[in-house]
Amino acid sequence: MEQLQYGYFKNMKTELKIVLMVLALLWPGRAQAEAEKDYPFWRLVAKSYLIVEGTMDVPVAAIQQAELSGDHDYLEVKVGVGKLLKGQAESQDFNFRYYTDTEQYGGVSREQIAQLNKRSAIVFLQKVREKYYLAVYAPEAMQPASAMLADHVRKEASAQEKLIQESDAYASGNVLPKEYEVQSLVELMVDKRTDPGTAQAVYEAVISLGREAVPAIIKYMDDRRKLNIPKISLVPWWPDAHEGLVHYGPETVTDVMSVALMVLTNEDLTAIYNGGTELERQQAVRIWKIYERRTYGQPVKR
Repeated sequence: MEQLQYGYFKNMKTELKIVLMVLALLWPGRAQAEAEKDYPFWRLVAKSYLIVEGTMDVPVAAIQQAELSGDHDYLEVKVGVGKLLKGQAESQDFNFRYYTDTEQYGGVSREQIAQLNKRSAIVFLQKVREKYYLAVYAPEAMQPASAMLADHVRKEASAQEKLIQESDAYASGNVLPKEYEVQSLVELMVDKRTDPGTAQAVYEAVISLGREAVPAIIKYMDDRRKLNIPKISLVPWWPDAHEGLVHYGPETVTDVMSVALMVLTNEDLTAIYNGGTELERQQAVRIWKIYERRTYGQPVKR
């Protein structure tokens, strides 16, 4: 699990407990599995709100102390921005938060970040409740700077903007498979008369439409209307699951559609299953549109 809702918690210890719980609940073993293969570059760029080339001031001594003591926490890492490759930074210098045992989940190791101290690096970041974190649990979230990598990032980011536009164009110019069913189910989600039993059946009905409905679900997920019943319970769909039910608390249509898409595609691209900020929801819609174009890729009517 890559994009985590850190900002709710008042202290770092509580934050870690929640991170571990979310990892175990949503996708057991997912982070470790990602470390076993190269992280897909398109996902790395798509899941990054901000990508910068700059010089990091890494608290190496504190990281080494955490390794020795086994007492891990989040540390602030300062970045002096040299080049913006994606997104807009609020200033030329800003901090992101690095958890000192990220490598346990397949992310940037202590040795890796220490080696990049005071060196030019390209850093891939997400923004969660006004704070920055590494975008994914993978070593690729932080790499030595090079002109080739910077050019690759820029080209991929530009290509993804075009994919989003093409997804919008195709969705607006075509009736998508299962579209009418999806549209009707969305209206039931927000209907004030919908009771808990009906809501659960509606959410399950969206998932039961199958992968054929994924483009239509993506088309209708950019909807911030509040769910009348902000709760969904699902039988675990991943291999070797031991839980009886998994419970989520989506707040809006966007949130519950993210849950449906995760189940249908077996892709964990967002983390708004229990609600999120407007920025997080915007990012979720964008990445699913990129996914739609990359996966379904129908020609766009001009």
